[in-house]
Amino acid sequence: MRADLASAAGLVEDAGVAAIWIAVLLRIPAARRDRRQRGLCLAVAAAAAAMALRLGPVARAIDLVTGDPRATQLAMHLLGALSALVVLDFLLTVTGGGPPRLWLHLGGVFCLLTLLYLDVSAPPHSQDVIGPHGAPEPSLVFWLTLVCMHLAADGTCVVVCRRYSRRGSAGPSRTSLALFGLGTAFAGLFWIADLLYIHVRSPWIPVCLSATMGLHGLLRAASIAVPTLLDARRAAGDIRVLRRLDPLWRDLIAAVPSVALCAPRHHLLEILWPRGPRDLIVYRKIVEIRDAILVLREYVPSDGFVPAGDREPPAGPDGRPAGPDARQLAARGEDREAAAVARMLHTARRAKLAGRPRLAHSARLPQPSCADVAAETDFLTRVADAYRRRPLPPYPLPARTASRPAA
Repeated sequence: MRADLASAAGLVEDAGVAAIWIAVLLRIPAARRDRRQRGLCLAVAAAAAAMALRLGPVARAIDLVTGDPRATQLAMHLLGALSALVVLDFLLTVTGGGPPRLWLHLGGVFCLLTLLYLDVSAPPHSQDVIGPHGAPEPSLVFWLTLVCMHLAADGTCVVVCRRYSRRGSAGPSRTSLALFGLGTAFAGLFWIADLLYIHVRSPWIPVCLSATMGLHGLLRAASIAVPTLLDARRAAGDIRVLRRLDPLWRDLIAAVPSVALCAPRHHLLEILWPRGPRDLIVYRKIVEIRDAILVLREYVPSDGFVPAGDREPPAGPDGRPAGPDARQLAARGEDREAAAVARMLHTARRAKLAGRPRLAHSARLPQPSCADVAAETDFLTRVADAYRRRPLPPYPLPARTASRPAA
């Protein structure tokens, strides 16, 4: 039975190591832009490296290179201690409380050097482990120092995460802090079990160590994955908006190239390798579409712009309505103002590209209640959808006599 539990605990630990590495790699782009996130990413990366060195295949592969298992185990302990110190530094940076960071840095360097000294000055030994029998290697003082460092750092982290997660309103930050604190609590349980194993060499404790370390990795991976998932969700939304706006935007800047800040690229390049944050690209294209509409409306007569729902559908040769009428458009969920603007843009773009002059009395656009950028974006994406489907034929081109000189 213990063998089955040990196998299951090993799978949990493997899953935790894989999850935490994936979360770290996905978080690197955001950490490069945000200085505060770099500390968290570094702390979790150090913990992930220490967890990876606990895995048998990884440790054996490094042993083949170094030829010294003790060096691998010492590196694991130092990386774990560094992770705990960087987590404390990150918490001081975010909360702005606690002792000065300089004291934390000096204390952390002192603790790491102490661990290194205790290992080097210990009697000759082949490993840095607590075996099933005998005294801990390299010494009991080494292990007590290491455990106390981790318990002090993990306890502080749990208290701070709990306090600030309860203060904040419900949302991603609160969830992320709660998960990070819970994952750190499992790390604390790991070191408590290690301390217990020094005195009680029960064979069940190593099974618990693997399980708690795996849960620690899974929960910390989930905590830093919450912002990553939100960023991915926002990026997916921006990509959908860009794809919907792209045909309209390209047609409009082809007719009015002066409104474009940048030359158009292939839409896949715009999605995969954007020239800046995607939300700013969406905002820029919204502004350029609006500017192009203000120019092109001067190519449509003032009496020619009627919302789709207020105009009778054009008659065909047999006297019956030609094309989809307003009722059919409403049945498809088309917005009347959006469909009318799209129809006007077809006509105005055709007139502009044909070289016709601007009109003395231009059309007035409907003014939808766009209270913010989100509402404006929603309206223009519906205009782009209607423009792409071309629900109504374009207005007839205005006569050349009803013109005014270009300004």
